[in-house]
Amino acid sequence: MTESRGKIFYGEKFKNINEPIFMGIPTFLKLPYIQSMEELVKIKPDIVILGEPLDMATTIRPGTRYGPRAVRAASTVPSPPYSHFNIEVGVDPFEIFIVVDHGDIQVIPGDTVGTLQSFEKKIFEISKHGICPFIIGGDHSITAANVKGWAEAKRYKKVGLIHFDCHADTADKGLCGFEFDHGAHIRRIWDLGILDGKNYTLIGPRGFWPEKKTFEWMRDIGMKWFTSFDVWELGYRKVAEEAIERALDGTDAIWLTFDVDVMDPSICPGTGEPEPGGLLTREVYAMIRLISKELNIEKFGFDVVEVAPTYDISDNSSYNGGITSLFASRLILEVMCGLAIKKIGLKEGNPVRPL
Repeated sequence: MTESRGKIFYGEKFKNINEPIFMGIPTFLKLPYIQSMEELVKIKPDIVILGEPLDMATTIRPGTRYGPRAVRAASTVPSPPYSHFNIEVGVDPFEIFIVVDHGDIQVIPGDTVGTLQSFEKKIFEISKHGICPFIIGGDHSITAANVKGWAEAKRYKKVGLIHFDCHADTADKGLCGFEFDHGAHIRRIWDLGILDGKNYTLIGPRGFWPEKKTFEWMRDIGMKWFTSFDVWELGYRKVAEEAIERALDGTDAIWLTFDVDVMDPSICPGTGEPEPGGLLTREVYAMIRLISKELNIEKFGFDVVEVAPTYDISDNSSYNGGITSLFASRLILEVMCGLAIKKIGLKEGNPVRPL
């Protein structure tokens, strides 16, 4: 492989890291913080990290406004920036991609709809310049705004949606009747007319919400879901392969949205609506690798949501983040690794294995 965009951009820092991880501003992985839009456009990174610290659309436990900060903090432990060779995949995404942190998008305290419009506007602007958005939430209401801004900027007519979540989030209105509730964002995307049921897959639901009629509506329009027990019984590979096949069927691009409450709360306790019986880290990372290696970064968007560090018993300060935040930070890297495999024209990763 010829010398990469990432290596050229990061320069000597790619290999020579002298600063202790507890120093400096805790951007994601201590990557460069590019504050102005003008400079961002000039650099034109492949991926931009954005925070959307909103929790005004939650219905049970708030706290996801601190998700972006905690995930950024956890991402620096124990990782150096720039060089991230994935021993399971065999690629380093920072050799392939330029990735920078653009900070958080403006929140308007007390105004949920106004804040979501702020997010939509920024994602539109980022996407219009051909930069792939990687967004750290925030509660799950943000996804509807993200997808709307991204799809309109790119003029996508049909999109595929792969959705990891404990809940369907397809209610016409959320638990408390709010149209922009974090349990109604999939319905808001559906209302845009860019999502067909055949192109949507939900992975990991369980528990006691939503009600029967919502699942009947999903079934009748062709949506598909695999419960956490389906993943256990069918295997992660079958589920991932079917999800990607559905998402790619006649669509212009793919959005991947990941709610950390899909994980078992023994693994990710730091979330607002934990539910026992969730997915495990190994099977999730394996699914994410299988999915993302089939996708083109130029036609992709991603968010990870519902990290609420207050409820993570391993997180006393968010100076270093807790296990939930650490999981989310590594999830972001796994997505990048899969996209890197696709970008360099490989079908599979090429890890170093023993003789």
